[in-house]
Amino acid sequence: MSLWEKWEREKLERQGIKAEHKSGVKIQDMHPKPNIRKQSAIVLWALLACLLAVYFALILNAMYGGYWNETYIVRYIIERAQLRQSQSHSQ
Repeated sequence: MSLWEKWEREKLERQGIKAEHKSGVKIQDMHPKPNIRKQSAIVLWALLACLLAVYFALILNAMYGGYWNETYIVRYIIERAQLRQSQSHSQ
């Protein structure tokens, strides 16, 4: 239970309304140290999930959008191959 909930419960009790009693408020002397391994694992999993989502979105867009052969990298590879072919024929 948070301190806010405790205050709200006490306010209701002062007004004569019965409030449900939960376990008391736990106040710690010191802030607990963060678990760096757990936090970094969460960040890495979130980053991986985002990258996978983008990758699958690009694949689905290319499959159903019908422009897989019009992507920049495919056009670049084709142009380089044609350039090499034309240079080999001219020599």
